[in-house]
Amino acid sequence: MLKQTFDKEQLVKILTPADVYKWRLLSQHGSIDTAIVNIANHWRQSNLFLSPLKNIIVKRKTVFSASVAEDDLSIRLLDRFIRRIYKVRQSDRNRIIRQLLSLLKDSGKYHVIRLDIKDCYESIPFQKLITKMEDDLILSPECMKLLRQISLELQSVHNTYGLPRGLSISPTLAELYLEKLDNEISASPSVIYSARYVDDIVILVPQGQESDVEKHIDVIANEMGFEFNKASSKYFSGPSSQAIFDFLGYSIQVSPVNNKPNNVIAKISRSKLNKIKTRIITCLSDYKRQNNFSLLKRRLEYLSMLKIVKKGKNGNLLAGIAHNYQYVTDEFECLKSIDGFLLHHLNSARFQLNQAQLNAINKITFYGNVKNKKVGNFSRIKTIQIMQVWKDV
Repeated sequence: MLKQTFDKEQLVKILTPADVYKWRLLSQHGSIDTAIVNIANHWRQSNLFLSPLKNIIVKRKTVFSASVAEDDLSIRLLDRFIRRIYKVRQSDRNRIIRQLLSLLKDSGKYHVIRLDIKDCYESIPFQKLITKMEDDLILSPECMKLLRQISLELQSVHNTYGLPRGLSISPTLAELYLEKLDNEISASPSVIYSARYVDDIVILVPQGQESDVEKHIDVIANEMGFEFNKASSKYFSGPSSQAIFDFLGYSIQVSPVNNKPNNVIAKISRSKLNKIKTRIITCLSDYKRQNNFSLLKRRLEYLSMLKIVKKGKNGNLLAGIAHNYQYVTDEFECLKSIDGFLLHHLNSARFQLNQAQLNAINKITFYGNVKNKKVGNFSRIKTIQIMQVWKDV
């Protein structure tokens, strides 16, 4: 049985440089070792009593966060225990895309159903999950106490009965709850392929059976307390040989070819390109406020380059556009429009960059950096500083 104790030994396993920076642990405690001792002592002395949660509105949704470092870390440790005990794992996004694109090339008579769970976190009944865990008798009393505290505050103070968007436990609890949906869909004899990544779902069925499958899935969703966004761009239902839909940041378009596999085009979706543009404007606006050109340059490099997330013996774990969209078929041609967008705004009088600064920053090209898989060197502290400006974007 996994040790579920809130102490120094377990705290060391989750504490990161980002925590040290975010909560100013060095300035408050003098050293990391002292901070660890003090936080563990706080847990013991307070009996894991949580302070009130903070909340803000981001994109018309309420996002919650812990108000003190001790609570943030105790909730993260709780999440670690739940993930390990219940063996919760999120699907591999790149693997799903690779499989889907391969299947769409098949010229057989298939039908694609693309679904999105509406208000996913908010629709999942938190108390129902807590009741399940109480019945399972696997989590420690301390873990259950934290879960009950969070649920009680959400209900009594915020009138919220779903999972708290923003807290580290919510993605894990959502995966745990949605396992039933995954199993029900994959168990259907009419389903050839199905995959879910968070709230995005794609299903492949034989043509003619799509209506029955959708009705079956709607019944399951209704029983579980949520519904699908069927009146939005996140819904598609049509023949696989003529499918046009967005999925996991890709814009996918399929067309038939006589006596050959279907032609499948995959590009970065328009919504993701717009998100990149928004981030560019955000860091330019921050430069205008702070006049920190070096930080502006590093932010643009960070957006366009690969980053090493974790080093490993069998290769490094990477992140960035080139990695996240490695299955595009247009060789990232769409990023040339991002370079044009960046150049236009760099030369705008609004941001007041001088010629020397323009010469230095004009060397940054999204298309070139991504196509050539250029890897940037960013320390953890610098990464935190870079990303701070985009936390709500």
